[in-house]
Amino acid sequence: MIRFALQLAGLFILAGAVAALAIDGSRSFAAGRLIVTQLGETAAALAPAKMNALSAAFGPHLHPQLDQILASIGRVPTFLGFAALGALVLWLARKPAPKIGYSSR
Repeated sequence: MIRFALQLAGLFILAGAVAALAIDGSRSFAAGRLIVTQLGETAAALAPAKMNALSAAFGPHLHPQLDQILASIGRVPTFLGFAALGALVLWLARKPAPKIGYSSR
């Protein structure tokens, strides 16, 4: 049951990646140049109050290198971030590999 729920969540996340790619593609087509929405922009648009609260709560306490890592994750295109997350969730939900060389009795 948990594997099914993870597979369903992974497929919904991958569908979100395809939708984000379609949105970026239509924006790029309309503008006549490449426009890519960053993951940080998407998160700020979906929950601006939460992003401000998180940066106020953890901002002064983060190590500078961790802050740079989080900033670089925020610059990843939205469709790539969603696709990577969806692939990770689907990988976690896969069936375990059969044990070869062991007796099944």
